Amino acid sequence: MISPAQFVNGIWMGIVLIALGLLPVLLQSLTDSLRKFTRTITPIAIPTRLRNQTQQVPLKQQPWLAMLGAAIIAASFALYLAT
Repeated sequence: MISPAQFVNGIWMGIVLIALGLLPVLLQSLTDSLRKFTRTITPIAIPTRLRNQTQQVPLKQQPWLAMLGAAIIAASFALYLAT
């Protein structure tokens, strides 16, 4: 029993999770850009030796994200049809 806006929100969240789960390059680039962003906004707060020790760790593909996205889409569809 959800509204059309909630149904679209569930579809949107499911698609994003499926994309993150099936495209490992997308997840890796997202984490790399977040790492770069934190370096630009906190250059003084993090000591230099700790900042230089951070290494880029390659992420493995996370298939459970895609399964979670499909489950969210299925649940949204079922709840929308129940109304």
